[in-house]
Amino acid sequence: MLQAMKTARSGGPEDRRAHPKVGALVARGGSVVGLAHRGELAPGEHAEFTLLQRKLSAEDLRGTTLFTTLEPCTSRRHPKRPCVEWIIERDIGAVFVGMLDPDPRVYEQGVRRLRDAGISVDFFPKDLRDLVRADSEAFIGQFKASPDLTGKVSFNFTHNDGQFSLGHGELTFQTHWSNAGASSIHVYVGGTNLRALGLSQSARSFSDIKDASAYDMTSDHQTPREGQFVVLENNRGYYAVVRVLDVKARSHGDLCDALTVEYRINPDGSQRFTD
Repeated sequence: MLQAMKTARSGGPEDRRAHPKVGALVARGGSVVGLAHRGELAPGEHAEFTLLQRKLSAEDLRGTTLFTTLEPCTSRRHPKRPCVEWIIERDIGAVFVGMLDPDPRVYEQGVRRLRDAGISVDFFPKDLRDLVRADSEAFIGQFKASPDLTGKVSFNFTHNDGQFSLGHGELTFQTHWSNAGASSIHVYVGGTNLRALGLSQSARSFSDIKDASAYDMTSDHQTPREGQFVVLENNRGYYAVVRVLDVKARSHGDLCDALTVEYRINPDGSQRFTD
């Protein structure tokens, strides 16, 4: 585990986005067969793929143990294959995970896929898990906050008490969400820095919000459906608009709990929005 963590720290920045520090190590009977870190042989290349398919492609790995600092991924853009498939294909016997992936589309899905394939899955002890999370603090943070003034984000609304922060400084909007229906979500004023919020059921684009203050903002919560817009006013008098793009909830049959939104924050305090 310590060697996997050490090699993870060898990974450098790939681009301007936050990426996890990932190290992977295969052992057999207490001896190290091989190890690799994310981006070791190519920018962005996952550690498990580098190790299993590039460095140990000729090795018989049946029954070996894989130590990886991050839960193996479950989806990649074609023609790439997710790491769980490589692990299953190579007949790895057991996997130890340093940190569950905070991406709501992956969280626990990698563990589930491996266990469904008959692979034993366990975790690093808590003191090491804390160190793993500290090494990937920036990566984890993007699933709790987005400091940009415009963007598209996905996060697990059952984590972090359902809170997700948008913007920065005086332009910060602390949002609070919880499960509603199959394609809807609750958003609240309480427990945030929001002064008020409203719902636009008629807007089809950001530019349809001609005056954010025109909407009824007397309720302490709203329940937007997919495609609808929520108007936010923070305690400094600035406005933001959030469009709900996708709601996934395990309670309604989805594999994960995830909310995807697109948002705009007006830095000049104006109430008129553009696309």
